[in-house]
Amino acid sequence: MQLTEIMNALSTDPAEMTRGILRTFHFLGLSLGLGAATLLDLMILRFLLGRQMTEQGYDLFALFADVVSVGLKLLWVTGLGFLLFYWLNDPVKLGNEKIWAKIVIVGILTINGIFIHKTVIPLLGGQIGPRMLDGLPLRRQVMVVTAGIVSFVSWYAPLVIANIPHLNYQVPMLQILIVYAAILTAVLTLAHLILCGSRLTKLRLPRLSRRTGNLY
Repeated sequence: MQLTEIMNALSTDPAEMTRGILRTFHFLGLSLGLGAATLLDLMILRFLLGRQMTEQGYDLFALFADVVSVGLKLLWVTGLGFLLFYWLNDPVKLGNEKIWAKIVIVGILTINGIFIHKTVIPLLGGQIGPRMLDGLPLRRQVMVVTAGIVSFVSWYAPLVIANIPHLNYQVPMLQILIVYAAILTAVLTLAHLILCGSRLTKLRLPRLSRRTGNLY
């Protein structure tokens, strides 16, 4: 009886039911992608701090990358579904430039995700055994770190943007993207400085050990 009442209530407002379904799967896609991307970045951080790359670690990388892909696909399907829904039921919302800023960022996420699958994951597969990134030239280390940072920042950006109501109909898309680019640049710069500092430390340690060894 209760199920029938619920179905009758939903059927009286199909537009609201459609909106609810889109929201549910959109949130599911965001949760999957954000959670898996965060775990990937934490794993990269642990390996950068000296953890050895194992077969199990690589399998987790590949698994989380696949989960991120599922999350991205859900975001695209539901995002396009929202655009169609607004076009049919509430065209005014298409003028909210916050929506288009989020779409641009998800586009960047998609390009970065393709790059991670095509380049970064196979590269990490070749690192099984030694500590991750050991023996790789600086250019490839920068590539891996950059992909991870772009993923991390770009997954959190849509979540933050969606939860700032003051951006609705007030802030142009370009300004939102400029702030996003500034934050991304700042985080990338910090990460690269840490990477270069770590690399210099590793290069100096053997020299220091040789010098101190000659004293005894």
